[in-house]
Amino acid sequence: MKIFSLTLMILMIFCSTTFAEELRPPIITVSGEGIVEAQPDRATISVGVVTRAKNPSEVQSANAKAAGSVINSIVALGIERKNISTGNYNFNPTYRHLENGKNILEGYEASNSVTIIVDDLNLVGKIIDAALNHGANRVDSLNFGLRDKNSYQDEALRLAVLDAKRKAEIAAATLGKYIVSVRSVSINSNHISAPRNYKMARSMGAMEDAAEFETPIESGTLQCSANVHVEFEISR
Repeated sequence: MKIFSLTLMILMIFCSTTFAEELRPPIITVSGEGIVEAQPDRATISVGVVTRAKNPSEVQSANAKAAGSVINSIVALGIERKNISTGNYNFNPTYRHLENGKNILEGYEASNSVTIIVDDLNLVGKIIDAALNHGANRVDSLNFGLRDKNSYQDEALRLAVLDAKRKAEIAAATLGKYIVSVRSVSINSNHISAPRNYKMARSMGAMEDAAEFETPIESGTLQCSANVHVEFEISR
């Protein structure tokens, strides 16, 4: 009797599961992509000040003086001090390596970086030139971005979802079906990329040439992209 009851229970569970699976609507799984192009309205510039001398205090003093001169030259262009920061300060001894494997202390080197955030892109070239003419001897990086990136990313995401829906509707219609509901949505990526991301480094010997003309800068176009993965339930 117990064996019969257990067998009946298993049979009922199996039938119930099978019936539920038969009632579950089929799905279409698609990926969608959205891309929005935007003109950058912000630039982040990083310049370096490197000084060398035999005396440690002389190196430190020269570096501080040069960094201060760089900052003052940038402020003179109308950039607020709150948009200028210094960092990545390094102070190290320098050695000359001999053939016998010995190292001879030659002096000391101090390096400091100055980062500038600017919203007037017409000033980018002027800022770089001013920095190079007032003590900077490296341009480490130049990156373009957006002040209000969320609105562009939101639009890219909206277009990605619409793209997924369009693909699902085409596939369903081709099969003689229609979309019933959405089962799941996952956002795979939502980011901003710059096709032209400037990375520059100038040697100390190139400073004289840099002073002869204004550095031309073209910001290019940024791309805000989003990718989604959507499962749609369709009619039977």
